Amino acid sequence: MFGRRTFGKQQQSFADLKKMMRPTPDRDGVTRVFSKELWDDPKIGAFLREAGFASDDQRNIMRTADDYIALFAAARYRLQARTETFNSEMAARHGYCRAMPFLVIDQPIWDGEHGAFLYAQMDLIGFDDWNVVMLAADARTTQSCGLPAHPGSVPALTQAMTGHVIRWKARYESMLEEFGVTATGGRSITREQFEAEKDALRQEIIGTVAAMKPRTVSE
Repeated sequence: MFGRRTFGKQQQSFADLKKMMRPTPDRDGVTRVFSKELWDDPKIGAFLREAGFASDDQRNIMRTADDYIALFAAARYRLQARTETFNSEMAARHGYCRAMPFLVIDQPIWDGEHGAFLYAQMDLIGFDDWNVVMLAADARTTQSCGLPAHPGSVPALTQAMTGHVIRWKARYESMLEEFGVTATGGRSITREQFEAEKDALRQEIIGTVAAMKPRTVSE
């Protein structure tokens, strides 16, 4: 996408362009990765268009902090609704149920230094089904519904999942290098290949969490 390109005697790279990015809204109130004024520059604008971007391309529109707050709030609301439905259905079947969600990749990871990789690069939200296991909130639920007890925080699991996230993040950054979106990148893969590898990584993350769920329940 952004391999090295020469404009006259000066070499222009993604790293150079990144210095010109402004994390502030343009005049129309939209915050873009590459601002409107960069697209008006004859050299930089041509470079970006040749790379397959457009000013109002979704990939060039940055989500704001408020956007993410709204996104997480909506996901949390959906989880609350699913929990209520789960408890209602299980209570109808077993006479009683008070379950609560357990996050395999839990809150400290999402709130930590690697969380943005998961939600901003991989478009994953921890409150969605892929990351959630319903576990018993009390002993009566375990007895009536057969659900294991909710353990609260599990530091060993958090540590293990943090290790996974760090490795996934490193793989993603390596993919960016291959695609040529860094100053040292060589553009050795196409945009289609990059998107395919990114999707494969996202599916691997979801698959790893799915494989962890039975282990979480059994332990």
